[in-house]
Amino acid sequence: MAFDRPSGDRVSDRRRWLRAAVDERRALLVPGAANALTARVIEDAGFEVAYVTGAGVANTLLGVPDIGLVTLTEIVQTTEAIAEICSLPLIVDIDTGFGNAVNTRRTVRLLERAGAAAVQIEDQVFPKKCGHFDGKG
Repeated sequence: MAFDRPSGDRVSDRRRWLRAAVDERRALLVPGAANALTARVIEDAGFEVAYVTGAGVANTLLGVPDIGLVTLTEIVQTTEAIAEICSLPLIVDIDTGFGNAVNTRRTVRLLERAGAAAVQIEDQVFPKKCGHFDGKG
């Protein structure tokens, strides 16, 4: 399968493109974006996918390390802003899913509506510990 950069405004097309790349086990460089401006730079630089980084959002939005303070609402709003100006598939860091299995289901649905092509869930218990530090649970 030939892989061209994803195009168009339809999130479903971005999801299909990413799914095909994963199914083909294609290696992708996925730089992190903490905001819409960074995502635009990533797209303009020619990357094919962007990663909405929880640590980056915590750092740039709240000025704190990634210690579990970013809310679901803040991740959804950041993802919406990025998806609005960036045509790349977005992989979104949803930490531990913002609660139990029922909360995680809701989190995934909200991120789908916000424009996520995929999500990354951390294999930790809540409250999570930053993946950049020692002593993760």
